[in-house]
Amino acid sequence: MKETLEQFYNALLGVESPWEVASISRDSETKTVTAYVIHSSEDQLLCPDCSTVGKLYDHRTRKWRHLDSCNHITMIEASVPRVDCPIHGVKQLPVPWAEKNSRFTVEFESAVLLWLKEDPISTVAKNFGISWDVVDGIMSRAVKRGLARREISEPAHIGIDETAYQKRHEYVTVILDKDKDVVLDILDDRKAETLASGLKHRRLRVLQVYRASLWTCGIHL
Repeated sequence: MKETLEQFYNALLGVESPWEVASISRDSETKTVTAYVIHSSEDQLLCPDCSTVGKLYDHRTRKWRHLDSCNHITMIEASVPRVDCPIHGVKQLPVPWAEKNSRFTVEFESAVLLWLKEDPISTVAKNFGISWDVVDGIMSRAVKRGLARREISEPAHIGIDETAYQKRHEYVTVILDKDKDVVLDILDDRKAETLASGLKHRRLRVLQVYRASLWTCGIHL
């Protein structure tokens, strides 16, 4: 059986049920291919916060940049359902190909991050045809995801450093676990009071985890 163009892009973009590529359009002037994706099953929509079954509220059209295909800029455009949850109200369904609030697919952002291991932001921006600020945003989101996944620990030795992260030389303070050589936290500026507040907040989070662990063992402070 001959594969259709829609089936080809389903596989290329990694779109899976209940999502599917409904149609493809090509703009020869801008050398852009757009895959139009729909949610094929709207009878049982689940709230993304609690998985309660809700009713279809409406759709919101969104677009994402994907990795180039066939020497063309490749976009995903989807009519994303919003579900009316009886508990949490109106919520937009997540899409499997992109992180929340991102205008790029996971594969696109992963490719950018891979290049950033070897090249500066300006070079990566030029090679991907995006701005310096866009690359910086992709990198910042990756750092936040990594920090959110990292277990809270109480390191024996910490290091404190400052680094510029914008072309305007805006600074952040970086707290490191010197023994494991990993980033523990990133603070918004390099002021002494910000560092003091950040360290105090970190100690409180560690204490909360410690108390919760004791509570599960039947020990109460």
